[in-house]
Amino acid sequence: MSVVDSITAADAKSHCEDDHAVIVDARPQVVRHQGSLPGAVVVDPTDVRDRFKPTPSGTFPIVRDPDTEIAVVSVRSQAPAIAEEIADLGYTNVRYVDGGFPALRTAYRA
Repeated sequence: MSVVDSITAADAKSHCEDDHAVIVDARPQVVRHQGSLPGAVVVDPTDVRDRFKPTPSGTFPIVRDPDTEIAVVSVRSQAPAIAEEIADLGYTNVRYVDGGFPALRTAYRA
């Protein structure tokens, strides 16, 4: 298992706006009523492995470059584990957003 770090909401927003990162919204459907995040890739947490695993030809389906920074937002207790799951599939720059969706939503409002 790899070890992923957190990223601040402000940094995740900035990196995404500069096209250096992709935000993955892996909140369960039942909590996505809180709102959406501009440009985020929405993936149900139960589908992460299937949606991110490399194809039989070795390409990466959701985020094509495995070195692209990925900032994961989910239920706070799940975000580190989901980030680890994505990293274990071969993505090399995966982090989880410290403070989760509320912090990122605040960063987008600022």
